[in-house]
Amino acid sequence: MKHLLAPALLLLCTYVAGCGASQNTRALSYGENARRSYENAFHAYEDHDCLTALPLFARIRSEYPYSRYAALAELRIADCNVIQNQYTEAIRAYRSFVRHRPAHAEVPYARFKIAEAYFRQIPSDFFLSPPPQERDQTPTRNALRQLRRFLLDHPDTEYAAEARTMVASALALLARHELYVANFYLGRDRPLAAVGRLRVLLDVYEGSGIEPEALLLLGRVYLHMREVSDARRAFEELIERFPDSGYAEQAREFLRRFEA
Repeated sequence: MKHLLAPALLLLCTYVAGCGASQNTRALSYGENARRSYENAFHAYEDHDCLTALPLFARIRSEYPYSRYAALAELRIADCNVIQNQYTEAIRAYRSFVRHRPAHAEVPYARFKIAEAYFRQIPSDFFLSPPPQERDQTPTRNALRQLRRFLLDHPDTEYAAEARTMVASALALLARHELYVANFYLGRDRPLAAVGRLRVLLDVYEGSGIEPEALLLLGRVYLHMREVSDARRAFEELIERFPDSGYAEQAREFLRRFEA
């Protein structure tokens, strides 16, 4: 009986070992094919040839969903949307990545790219259009909100410095818009409305770099309204906070007139 069992056991062991080797081979083949497919698509992406790259990344996502390259392909699809100025599609793709892969190492990158996609929709200079500060600032406010949220959650990532630069740019544009509106009201002899917009600029958009100009204009508006004490406070604040600006020297000249 033992003699009969021995060959059977040997055959079974050989079969099991063969199955294990076959499974390992298939696993290696799956991962290797996914890697090669991703590298092929990535070469096209690096050349900004998204027309070629997009269907290749989409194929990786569908054919190799359990490989690490499926997640990377999702990000590259979103990146291609940015390259093609399809910001709504890009934001949707990045958000899907964050929602479905919350523990992935590339989540900070996806969050940054969401904010960047909003930032890219801010009005820009174009000779056939009004200046950016004269146009609707809803995209700018949306971008600022997304950038601040990103910096709050990921303050120390490699993308933080670029995000802070974008924040400064958005703040400056929003402040310029308030300054434009204030001057618009002054042109229509509505000084109180102008004061309100200048106060919004100074209170809400701190760090915009437009504060010295706004404080000088605020002081001048108060003078026009014969609110001398308020004008003095605006000029003194300008000199105290921004002593080296050209606007501070003008404020000093106004204060000298008060003392004369």
